Amino acid sequence: MSEFLSQCAVCEWARHPLVRKQYPDLDLLFASLNGVHLSKSQAGKAKAAGMLAGVYDLMLPVRRGAFSGLVIEMKHGPGRLTPEQKWFGARMAENGWATATCWEWTAARDVIVDYLEGKTK
Repeated sequence: MSEFLSQCAVCEWARHPLVRKQYPDLDLLFASLNGVHLSKSQAGKAKAAGMLAGVYDLMLPVRRGAFSGLVIEMKHGPGRLTPEQKWFGARMAENGWATATCWEWTAARDVIVDYLEGKTK
């Protein structure tokens, strides 16, 4: 499954009515869309409007325990964090956010559930 399809699967799971009933804070889960390929002109406009390189794929701005929120970077196959993503993850952690990198949608789902249930350390 591609990174895109894995991310879509996480969002589809998070939007399911039974899941939302169990975890109502999932209504705040959103994607950065940084992985969308843009034309040179569109990329210039996005950068001018504040798009930041390295921003993780999924964000859940919901406080749990000591954390301000959760950010998840989705990867596929041999994919690894870019230098910009390493920087972003470190900065988010410094500012009280839980961070995760997941290669499968089920891993991202499990990270989210653990986070929402207060099991993230």
